[in-house]
Amino acid sequence: MMKTPFYITSRTGNYHLLKSMAKENRKKQTTAESVIWHHLQRKQLGERFRRQHPIDDYIVDFVCLPLQLVIEVDGDYHLEAEQHRHDQERTSFLNAKGYTVMRFTNDEVLQSIDNVITRIKQKMQELKNNLQPSADTPSLGGERGRLFIFAAPSGSGKSTIIGWLMENHPELNMHFSISCTSRAPRGTEKDGVEYFFLTPEQFREKIERDEFVEYEEVYKDRYYGTLKSQVDKQLAEGENVIFDVDVHGAMAIKNAYGDRALSLFIQPPSVEELRKRLNGRGTDSPEVIEQRLARAEYELSFAEKFDTVIVNDDLEKAKQLTLQAVREHL
Repeated sequence: MMKTPFYITSRTGNYHLLKSMAKENRKKQTTAESVIWHHLQRKQLGERFRRQHPIDDYIVDFVCLPLQLVIEVDGDYHLEAEQHRHDQERTSFLNAKGYTVMRFTNDEVLQSIDNVITRIKQKMQELKNNLQPSADTPSLGGERGRLFIFAAPSGSGKSTIIGWLMENHPELNMHFSISCTSRAPRGTEKDGVEYFFLTPEQFREKIERDEFVEYEEVYKDRYYGTLKSQVDKQLAEGENVIFDVDVHGAMAIKNAYGDRALSLFIQPPSVEELRKRLNGRGTDSPEVIEQRLARAEYELSFAEKFDTVIVNDDLEKAKQLTLQAVREHL
């Protein structure tokens, strides 16, 4: 049975639709997808894989979130020129989000499944090796600092916890990383203080030179990102650097610095509790709240990839658990 060659993207603005489509796709696996899933499910390769899983703009066939490895099984329609172009765009998008993409044809899976699984295992080991700190990443010896990566759905209390850490525990010597943006300065913002302000062209040049540890194009020509050189500079000066980023940025930074970085996911006790918090703020329209909740469901699927998950069902307890995790990493 051939799967319809259609990819829905976030340009629809409807993550719930993506999630619903993914659920339906799981009921319509091709023979090749069933064969490869037989080998990937239940952590048979040592890591958990998900099938028909939404990743931002796309639903991918299979993904191992801890290793950011996507497996795609392509039917015959992928040989068509137009579909091939879409596949390349899809792969480029996922690469920009930090994912490695492996593509296999139906014939490869059905005729040489052992070879396919061997190649996947090899790639998994390669990615695991890459998680180790590289030789050109700053040493943690002496007075050099460490990295703390925070991510959370909106309304989880992340900003409150970070603010409490920095205000009440100056001995931790925690400082935000200074990011780059292609937007213009606002109000009294100064270059090199709140942000490094670049033109879109300058930003793209730095992307081409692989100067960012993570970046995102929020919409056309509006970029945000973190320079490797700035992180290294702050670490070399002994600062313990805080990153307040989305789940994709968090994974990119963790992959770059490995054990040098502690990734923390601040999790609400439930989506329903999150809804109450967002409604209680009184700052967002019902439509915006639903968008935030849809995004939260997506972000929660990444929690298992983080070093530490703090469930914020009691703010004071969450603060203390976060402080404990930070101190242990130092």
